[in-house]
Amino acid sequence: MNAETLIDGMKFAKKHNLTQKEIEVLVPFLETFHTTAEVAELLKMHKTSLHHIIQRLKLKCLLILKDRDSKGTNLYEFNQAQIED
Repeated sequence: MNAETLIDGMKFAKKHNLTQKEIEVLVPFLETFHTTAEVAELLKMHKTSLHHIIQRLKLKCLLILKDRDSKGTNLYEFNQAQIED
């Protein structure tokens, strides 16, 4: 990662008042959409705690509901419109 990317990321985090945990949770969604269970396993985090962080990210309009999988599980993705603002 170059310095310019890091600085842009820090400005984005400051603009949206992101905590360290919110940043950790948001990073996997930058690549592709995920379910809460997938991210919980990836980050080794309790699903309930993760759900609370995802709800905060949704309130900040950083995550959006993409779809539901065959089991009815929500699939979330990063809101690309936030980068353009």
